[in-house]
Amino acid sequence: MPMRGDSLAAKCKALVENLPDGVCFSDTQGSLFYGNRSFATLFCFKNTEEIKNASLLPFIHEDDRSSLEDFLGRMMHPEFGKTVVQVRMAGCDSHQQWIELRAVNTITEEGAFLVVRDITSYKAMQEDLLFQALTDELTGLYNRRGFKIMAEQELRHCQRLNTEVIMLSIDIDAFKVINDTFGHGEGDRVLRLVAKTLRSSFRSTDIIARWGGDEFLVLALDAPIGTIDILTDRFKQSLVEISRTNALPFTIEVTVGCSSREGKTLMALEQMVQHADRAMYANKRR
Repeated sequence: MPMRGDSLAAKCKALVENLPDGVCFSDTQGSLFYGNRSFATLFCFKNTEEIKNASLLPFIHEDDRSSLEDFLGRMMHPEFGKTVVQVRMAGCDSHQQWIELRAVNTITEEGAFLVVRDITSYKAMQEDLLFQALTDELTGLYNRRGFKIMAEQELRHCQRLNTEVIMLSIDIDAFKVINDTFGHGEGDRVLRLVAKTLRSSFRSTDIIARWGGDEFLVLALDAPIGTIDILTDRFKQSLVEISRTNALPFTIEVTVGCSSREGKTLMALEQMVQHADRAMYANKRR
């Protein structure tokens, strides 16, 4: 027996009302005319009646509102089926919450239906994967990939501002002897202590990485060339102190090589690393 139109409409409405994802109807200004129960819960409305004539914009993080406004403006176009935006909520509790809004192909002159999904867990997983991809597991510093990405970005910024930068290449002295004599566990401990000392010796804005093995790199930002000796001496003295306070049977010593770039001088990151490496190995041979 064919289902009557009003019966089908009632069933469709009941289905939408009980979907786990939020569903709302919005115009291009973000004014809301409808929202289902999941939408009400996500946006902290007491009930679905409160949704009518409310606005989406106050619920969105102020830094992301322009992205939402752009999304709302585009959703009425023929290609709206591909329209999707991910934004942070201003939040009805303290933790940062991410949502995804997607326009579906039910559109009228008044606006469009949007499917709204909480993607906070997905974003957290994404950030964790990115952190793992860019970070050295043992020391917590940037790995080679992470250093390249961050350093390239900062070098462009420093060039625009016409500021000086210093590259330090740091190699642990007699690291193989430490590993062979005291074991790889002690070698790993040394790597972690060097990483800890680098963090405390340089500014949080400087970019620090374990480049590979027992070699570390530091890109000191907005650092005048005349401060190279001050930076390296302070770091080496801190290593002496951390060796003593951790009761190591040896003193951690390093060899450092430096390169620098003044203002708008064009020197690629790779060149700066190579020059610092050469200086470091030259110092080792002395």
